[in-house]
Amino acid sequence: MRIANGQVLAGYPALAVRTFLRRCRPCTIVPATAAYDLKFDEREGSVFLRGLTSLALIEPADHMPRGETEAYEITGRGLAFANASAARPITRRTAESALAQFMKRLHAVNANAEYLYRVESAMLIGSLLTEIERLGDVDLAVKLSPKVTEDEAFNEWCDRRRHAAQQAGQRFRSTFDWVVWSKKEIFQALRGRSRILSIHKWDQITKMADVRYRVVWGDPKRIARLITNGKPC
Repeated sequence: MRIANGQVLAGYPALAVRTFLRRCRPCTIVPATAAYDLKFDEREGSVFLRGLTSLALIEPADHMPRGETEAYEITGRGLAFANASAARPITRRTAESALAQFMKRLHAVNANAEYLYRVESAMLIGSLLTEIERLGDVDLAVKLSPKVTEDEAFNEWCDRRRHAAQQAGQRFRSTFDWVVWSKKEIFQALRGRSRILSIHKWDQITKMADVRYRVVWGDPKRIARLITNGKPC
């Protein structure tokens, strides 16, 4: 999917909508989220979210957060739009090079004892699996696994990673950014400075119907059992 120059969605610039959806991929979206992110009040946030719902970019959440009367989750279409490119097409050679660099960073992440998470599985999806020469970007889905599962140890490790990030100059824009940092830093490390890598949330991709994929890390047989509606390449 690509974004056209000057495109508008729900009354807002398409690039602003894309940025909003990218930030909200891992979480349940409420009007206050939109109000904070797009700098308007909650009533306007509610109107904005309903506009995105009418475009099938988000949908009502299955579970309502405590204290909320309106909540949404990103759809498969919304996920695709969140990862849409506004850049010029890239060559297959450039895409393959970006994938090779991603794999090097994946190995580095898994070798880093400081990270709370390791990459359990990764799969390639999207246009690089086709035979076309000019591509939009390189789409990957990544599954992370925590190195500890006991609550106290997990929370202590999360705090260590947050404080280490602050000491290195990281600023957290919101409580949400603070909460998800231990995962977010992994995705940042995997993406590096690449502008053509789109790294997707694993669960959202595996729920898509007829998704074509190629396993680049992990057990292909195990992944095939998890993605019963997928089409391995």
